[in-house]
Amino acid sequence: MTLNLGKRPAGVRASVVMTAAWLVAVAACSKAGGSNAGGETSAAQAGEAPRDFIRLDPGSPRMEFIKIEVVKESAKGTEVALPGRVTFDEDHTQRVASPIDGRVLKILVKPGDKVRAGQPLIEMSSPQVGQLQSDALKALSDLNVARKALERVGKLRADGAVSDKEAAQVEGDFKKAKSDFARSGTQLKALGVNPGEPAVTVALRAQIPGVVVERNVLVGQEIRADQVTPLLTISSLDSVWVLGDVYEQDLSAVEPGAAARVSVPAYPGQTFAGTVKHIGDVVDASTRTVKVRCVVANADHRLKPEMFAKMVVENASNRKFIAVPSKAVLNDGEASVVVVATEGNVFRARKVEVGPDTDGQVRIVAGLTPGEKIVTDGAIFMKRDIDRR
Repeated sequence: MTLNLGKRPAGVRASVVMTAAWLVAVAACSKAGGSNAGGETSAAQAGEAPRDFIRLDPGSPRMEFIKIEVVKESAKGTEVALPGRVTFDEDHTQRVASPIDGRVLKILVKPGDKVRAGQPLIEMSSPQVGQLQSDALKALSDLNVARKALERVGKLRADGAVSDKEAAQVEGDFKKAKSDFARSGTQLKALGVNPGEPAVTVALRAQIPGVVVERNVLVGQEIRADQVTPLLTISSLDSVWVLGDVYEQDLSAVEPGAAARVSVPAYPGQTFAGTVKHIGDVVDASTRTVKVRCVVANADHRLKPEMFAKMVVENASNRKFIAVPSKAVLNDGEASVVVVATEGNVFRARKVEVGPDTDGQVRIVAGLTPGEKIVTDGAIFMKRDIDRR
């Protein structure tokens, strides 16, 4: 039989050659008589019920095209690979909103601008500014009156000229006036307005240094204090969060403080060092995963929010795992399967539960024990022949 492989990639040529060799071996053994392909004894010929395994003769040519390996535990705790995405560092992010209703007069920044803490971002007009100033002046006046009344009552109380009940009432009025003044002063301070200087315009300011990453406001737009969408989003991209999804069975291998390596498709072969800061408390009912938050330094701003990422977390617990070559694990659309080899060259397909795939190794969560033997090279052919039984 002649195969024209042309200028195919080396990996494809190797696969084609192996498949052809396997078929030749099967055909050769089929002509040998007395046994089925590959030197396996036919259950039908022996009058037996169909079986879920195949047995190869020691001299079967097919034995030359498979590789059998012993299942072992890792010498040390393996790493856990998690799918994830890059997000803003919420500890260094501000979503700008207005504490009052008003109309936008000017937008002083645009996406991509670097801003400093206290820098004006949006200039707006609002009739509520005058009302806030009036409330602040009234609160100040009430506080002065309450303070004088408290001083007067203090002197009269020392002479026994006022009852304890009246003194308590005056003290309560003073505390209320003090609280009202602090509240009104805080509102004006947030807007950068002086109570004693009448104004109808105010500026919304940055509370943190960072970069304007999103803008959802236009000049002339009416804005409300209760609107949900932020007007601007400012974030310090010097650090980012990477949110990963860890399966239930791997939770014991991920701990806060563990070192992590993050990679993204945008920079093949490069990794970014991070640290696991938090592990979620709730399991997602649909994916059966838990959120893991990793903080990654990003001084050059190469990591962008919403990038897909892969997070590899070091196993701080040093727990051992079973990992097998990825090519040994077959998936039929319903379950993951490996081909187990036992004494007498008997091969059976067995369902297994798998974890993440890291660097060509698949974590086996359940279904195999150390010391068993599985087929790595040629497993797909063995599984096909077993299915034919």
